[in-house]
Amino acid sequence: MKRLNNKELKEIKGGSSSLTSSMINYIGDLIDILISAGRKLGSSIRRIGSGNACPLD
Repeated sequence: MKRLNNKELKEIKGGSSSLTSSMINYIGDLIDILISAGRKLGSSIRRIGSGNACPLD
């Protein structure tokens, strides 16, 4: 086994920097959740503003 000096050790690159399918799937699901939450929040604001909110009695 060859011993590496400090300069060679600093140049070692490892790991995966590319996106995996599970990461892409997670990002897609996160975007769907954020869009859904935004629609629900906007709908709630619109209904409260127009006075069409259901009573909480």
